[in-house]
Amino acid sequence: MIVDLTAPPAITRTSDHRYYLTLPDGQKWGPCPGVTSILDVIDKSGPLMHWASGQTADAAIALHEQGWPELEAIVGREGVKKALMERRNWKRDEAAHVGSAVHAWADDFVKGNLPKVTPAIENRIKAYAEWWENSGWKLRLSEFTVFDTKSEYGGTGDLLCFDREGRTVLADIKTGGKVGRKAYESEVLQLTAYSNAEYISPMGGTTVYPMPQVDRWALLHVTEEGVREIEVNIGDRERVAWYAALALYKWMQATKARL
Repeated sequence: MIVDLTAPPAITRTSDHRYYLTLPDGQKWGPCPGVTSILDVIDKSGPLMHWASGQTADAAIALHEQGWPELEAIVGREGVKKALMERRNWKRDEAAHVGSAVHAWADDFVKGNLPKVTPAIENRIKAYAEWWENSGWKLRLSEFTVFDTKSEYGGTGDLLCFDREGRTVLADIKTGGKVGRKAYESEVLQLTAYSNAEYISPMGGTTVYPMPQVDRWALLHVTEEGVREIEVNIGDRERVAWYAALALYKWMQATKARL
Protein backbone atom coordinates (compact mmCIF):
# COMPACT_ATOMS: atom_id res chain seq x y z
CA MET A 1 0.00 0.00 0.00
CA ILE A 2 1.26 3.47 -0.88
CA VAL A 3 0.63 5.86 1.98
CA ASP A 4 0.52 9.64 1.97
CA LEU A 5 2.51 10.80 4.98
CA THR A 6 1.58 14.44 4.33
CA ALA A 7 -2.12 13.91 4.93
CA PRO A 8 -3.25 15.04 8.42
CA PRO A 9 -4.99 12.38 10.50
CA ALA A 10 -8.73 12.97 10.57
CA ILE A 11 -12.20 11.51 10.49
CA THR A 12 -14.29 13.42 7.97
CA ARG A 13 -17.97 13.28 7.09
CA THR A 14 -19.75 14.20 3.88
CA SER A 15 -23.16 15.88 3.67
CA ASP A 16 -24.80 12.50 3.02
CA HIS A 17 -23.19 11.05 6.17
CA ARG A 18 -20.43 8.99 4.58
CA TYR A 19 -17.27 8.77 6.65
CA TYR A 20 -13.57 8.73 5.81
CA LEU A 21 -10.56 8.03 8.05
CA THR A 22 -6.94 9.08 7.60
CA LEU A 23 -4.46 7.74 10.15
CA PRO A 24 -1.12 9.36 11.11
CA ASP A 25 0.77 6.86 8.91
CA GLY A 26 -1.30 7.93 5.90
CA GLN A 27 -3.53 4.88 5.65
CA LYS A 28 -7.03 5.73 4.51
CA TRP A 29 -10.47 4.17 4.69
CA GLY A 30 -13.80 5.16 3.21
CA PRO A 31 -16.34 6.00 2.16
CA CYS A 32 -18.12 4.08 4.90
CA PRO A 33 -21.75 4.39 6.03
CA GLY A 34 -22.80 6.21 9.18
CA VAL A 35 -24.40 4.59 12.20
CA THR A 36 -27.74 6.36 11.76
CA SER A 37 -27.95 5.28 8.11
CA ILE A 38 -27.19 1.69 9.08
CA LEU A 39 -29.87 1.70 11.78
CA ASP A 40 -32.51 2.67 9.22
CA VAL A 41 -32.82 -1.09 8.65
CA ILE A 42 -34.66 -1.35 11.97
CA ASP A 43 -38.43 -1.29 11.50
CA LYS A 44 -39.78 1.90 13.07
CA SER A 45 -43.21 1.74 11.41
CA GLY A 46 -45.14 1.07 14.62
CA PRO A 47 -44.08 4.16 16.62
CA LEU A 48 -44.00 6.33 13.50
CA MET A 49 -47.50 5.32 12.42
CA HIS A 50 -48.81 6.06 15.91
CA TRP A 51 -47.11 9.47 15.89
CA ALA A 52 -48.33 10.34 12.37
CA SER A 53 -51.92 9.35 13.16
CA GLY A 54 -51.78 11.50 16.29
CA GLN A 55 -50.59 14.49 14.27
CA THR A 56 -53.39 13.97 11.75
CA ALA A 57 -55.95 13.80 14.56
CA ASP A 58 -54.61 17.03 16.07
CA ALA A 59 -54.79 18.71 12.67
CA ALA A 60 -58.40 17.54 12.19
CA ILE A 61 -59.40 19.01 15.57
CA ALA A 62 -57.65 22.29 14.79
CA LEU A 63 -59.30 22.56 11.36
CA HIS A 64 -62.71 21.80 12.87
CA GLU A 65 -62.23 24.54 15.44
CA GLN A 66 -61.19 26.98 12.72
CA GLY A 67 -64.19 26.23 10.53
CA TRP A 68 -63.81 23.06 8.49
CA PRO A 69 -66.81 23.67 6.15
CA GLU A 70 -65.51 27.10 5.20
CA LEU A 71 -62.04 25.71 4.43
CA GLU A 72 -63.46 22.85 2.37
CA ALA A 73 -65.52 25.34 0.38
CA ILE A 74 -62.30 27.19 -0.50
CA VAL A 75 -59.79 24.39 -1.15
CA GLY A 76 -62.07 21.39 -1.68
CA ARG A 77 -62.05 17.98 -0.08
CA GLU A 78 -58.60 17.10 -1.48
CA GLY A 79 -57.21 20.36 -0.13
CA VAL A 80 -58.42 19.54 3.35
CA LYS A 81 -56.97 16.02 3.05
CA LYS A 82 -53.59 17.41 1.99
CA ALA A 83 -53.59 19.86 4.91
CA LEU A 84 -54.21 17.01 7.33
CA MET A 85 -51.51 14.79 5.82
CA GLU A 86 -48.92 17.58 5.66
CA ARG A 87 -49.14 18.32 9.38
CA ARG A 88 -46.80 15.48 10.22
CA ASN A 89 -44.17 16.96 7.90
CA TRP A 90 -44.09 20.46 9.36
CA LYS A 91 -44.24 19.11 12.91
CA ARG A 92 -41.30 16.83 12.08
CA ASP A 93 -39.34 19.74 10.57
CA GLU A 94 -40.14 21.93 13.57
CA ALA A 95 -38.91 19.22 15.96
CA ALA A 96 -35.74 18.72 13.89
CA HIS A 97 -34.99 22.46 14.03
CA VAL A 98 -35.39 22.52 17.81
CA GLY A 99 -33.18 19.44 18.16
CA SER A 100 -30.40 20.93 16.01
CA ALA A 101 -30.54 24.23 17.91
CA VAL A 102 -30.31 22.50 21.30
CA HIS A 103 -27.38 20.35 20.13
CA ALA A 104 -25.48 23.38 18.82
CA TRP A 105 -26.10 25.38 22.00
CA ALA A 106 -25.14 22.50 24.29
CA ASP A 107 -21.90 21.94 22.36
CA ASP A 108 -20.89 25.58 22.81
CA PHE A 109 -21.97 25.68 26.45
CA VAL A 110 -19.97 22.68 27.69
CA LYS A 111 -16.89 24.07 25.90
CA GLY A 112 -17.12 27.21 28.02
CA ASN A 113 -18.64 29.51 25.41
CA LEU A 114 -21.71 31.71 25.90
CA PRO A 115 -23.93 30.84 22.94
CA LYS A 116 -26.86 32.98 21.84
CA VAL A 117 -30.24 31.97 23.21
CA THR A 118 -33.23 31.81 20.87
CA PRO A 119 -36.82 31.91 22.18
CA ALA A 120 -37.67 28.54 20.59
CA ILE A 121 -35.24 26.67 22.86
CA GLU A 122 -34.93 29.02 25.83
CA ASN A 123 -36.63 26.75 28.37
CA ARG A 124 -34.72 23.69 27.20
CA ILE A 125 -31.31 25.30 27.41
CA LYS A 126 -32.01 26.76 30.84
CA ALA A 127 -32.82 23.22 31.94
CA TYR A 128 -29.66 21.87 30.28
CA ALA A 129 -27.43 24.54 31.87
CA GLU A 130 -28.87 23.78 35.31
CA TRP A 131 -28.47 20.04 34.80
CA TRP A 132 -24.84 20.41 33.65
CA GLU A 133 -23.88 22.56 36.62
CA ASN A 134 -25.33 19.98 39.03
CA SER A 135 -24.28 16.82 37.18
CA GLY A 136 -20.67 16.65 38.34
CA TRP A 137 -19.68 15.65 34.81
CA LYS A 138 -16.35 16.79 33.34
CA LEU A 139 -16.02 17.15 29.59
CA ARG A 140 -13.67 14.98 27.57
CA LEU A 141 -15.13 15.58 24.09
CA SER A 142 -18.23 17.30 22.76
CA GLU A 143 -19.40 16.73 19.17
CA PHE A 144 -17.02 14.02 18.00
CA THR A 145 -16.72 11.54 15.18
CA VAL A 146 -15.89 7.83 15.47
CA PHE A 147 -14.65 5.28 12.96
CA ASP A 148 -14.20 1.52 12.91
CA THR A 149 -11.90 0.03 10.26
CA LYS A 150 -12.72 -3.62 10.97
CA SER A 151 -16.47 -3.28 10.41
CA GLU A 152 -16.16 -0.14 8.24
CA TYR A 153 -18.57 2.39 9.69
CA GLY A 154 -18.45 5.89 11.11
CA GLY A 155 -20.62 8.03 13.33
CA THR A 156 -21.12 11.34 15.10
CA GLY A 157 -21.67 11.51 18.86
CA ASP A 158 -22.55 14.23 21.35
CA LEU A 159 -20.71 13.81 24.65
CA LEU A 160 -17.83 11.86 26.15
CA CYS A 161 -17.35 12.80 29.81
CA PHE A 162 -16.15 11.73 33.22
CA ASP A 163 -19.09 11.50 35.61
CA ARG A 164 -18.84 12.51 39.27
CA GLU A 165 -17.47 9.03 40.14
CA GLY A 166 -14.74 9.34 37.50
CA ARG A 167 -16.32 6.83 35.13
CA THR A 168 -16.19 7.42 31.38
CA VAL A 169 -19.73 8.06 30.20
CA LEU A 170 -20.86 8.19 26.58
CA ALA A 171 -24.05 10.22 26.18
CA ASP A 172 -26.31 11.37 23.39
CA ILE A 173 -28.65 14.36 23.62
CA LYS A 174 -32.26 13.72 22.60
CA THR A 175 -35.06 16.27 22.37
CA GLY A 176 -37.87 14.14 20.90
CA GLY A 177 -40.49 12.04 22.63
CA LYS A 178 -42.66 12.50 25.67
CA VAL A 179 -41.42 13.27 29.16
CA GLY A 180 -40.58 10.03 30.97
CA ARG A 181 -40.00 8.01 27.83
CA LYS A 182 -37.60 5.09 27.65
CA ALA A 183 -34.66 4.65 25.29
CA TYR A 184 -35.66 3.50 21.82
CA GLU A 185 -34.01 0.38 20.41
CA SER A 186 -32.19 2.36 17.72
CA GLU A 187 -30.80 4.75 20.36
CA VAL A 188 -29.38 1.84 22.37
CA LEU A 189 -27.68 0.42 19.28
CA GLN A 190 -26.43 3.89 18.33
CA LEU A 191 -24.53 4.15 21.62
CA THR A 192 -23.36 0.55 21.21
CA ALA A 193 -21.89 1.33 17.80
CA TYR A 194 -20.09 4.46 19.01
CA SER A 195 -18.46 2.74 21.98
CA ASN A 196 -17.41 -0.24 19.83
CA ALA A 197 -15.60 1.92 17.27
CA GLU A 198 -11.80 1.88 17.09
CA TYR A 199 -11.11 5.59 16.79
CA ILE A 200 -12.51 8.90 17.99
CA SER A 201 -11.75 12.48 16.97
CA PRO A 202 -13.06 15.96 17.79
CA MET A 203 -15.46 17.16 15.09
CA GLY A 204 -13.36 18.75 12.36
CA GLY A 205 -10.16 17.97 14.25
CA THR A 206 -6.86 16.67 12.95
CA THR A 207 -6.09 14.34 15.83
CA VAL A 208 -7.35 10.76 15.94
CA TYR A 209 -7.33 8.85 19.24
CA PRO A 210 -8.04 5.22 20.13
CA MET A 211 -11.59 4.93 21.45
CA PRO A 212 -11.40 4.83 25.26
CA GLN A 213 -13.19 2.16 27.24
CA VAL A 214 -16.70 3.32 28.10
CA ASP A 215 -18.01 2.49 31.58
CA ARG A 216 -21.47 3.97 31.32
CA TRP A 217 -24.00 4.96 28.66
CA ALA A 218 -26.82 7.49 28.88
CA LEU A 219 -29.34 9.50 26.91
CA LEU A 220 -29.93 13.07 28.01
CA HIS A 221 -33.58 13.77 27.29
CA VAL A 222 -33.85 17.56 27.10
CA THR A 223 -37.39 18.93 27.33
CA GLU A 224 -38.94 22.17 28.50
CA GLU A 225 -39.65 20.44 31.82
CA GLY A 226 -36.01 19.59 32.45
CA VAL A 227 -33.22 17.14 31.64
CA ARG A 228 -33.52 13.46 32.50
CA GLU A 229 -30.63 11.01 32.37
CA ILE A 230 -31.87 7.78 30.82
CA GLU A 231 -29.46 5.03 31.76
CA VAL A 232 -28.69 2.56 28.96
CA ASN A 233 -27.31 -0.91 29.66
CA ILE A 234 -25.05 -2.24 26.93
CA GLY A 235 -23.67 -5.76 26.96
CA ASP A 236 -23.17 -8.76 24.71
CA ARG A 237 -26.78 -8.85 23.50
CA GLU A 238 -26.67 -5.22 22.38
CA ARG A 239 -23.36 -5.75 20.59
CA VAL A 240 -24.73 -8.82 18.80
CA ALA A 241 -27.82 -6.82 17.80
CA TRP A 242 -25.69 -3.94 16.48
CA TYR A 243 -23.52 -6.21 14.34
CA ALA A 244 -26.64 -7.99 13.10
CA ALA A 245 -28.09 -4.64 12.00
CA LEU A 246 -24.79 -3.80 10.31
CA ALA A 247 -24.74 -7.16 8.50
CA LEU A 248 -28.35 -6.66 7.36
CA TYR A 249 -27.50 -3.17 6.08
CA LYS A 250 -24.53 -4.49 4.09
CA TRP A 251 -26.62 -7.35 2.69
CA MET A 252 -29.35 -4.92 1.59
CA GLN A 253 -26.78 -2.64 -0.07
CA ALA A 254 -25.20 -5.58 -1.89
CA THR A 255 -28.60 -6.89 -2.99
CA LYS A 256 -29.66 -3.45 -4.21
CA ALA A 257 -26.46 -3.22 -6.30
CA ARG A 258 -27.26 -6.52 -8.01
CA LEU A 259 -30.79 -5.54 -9.01
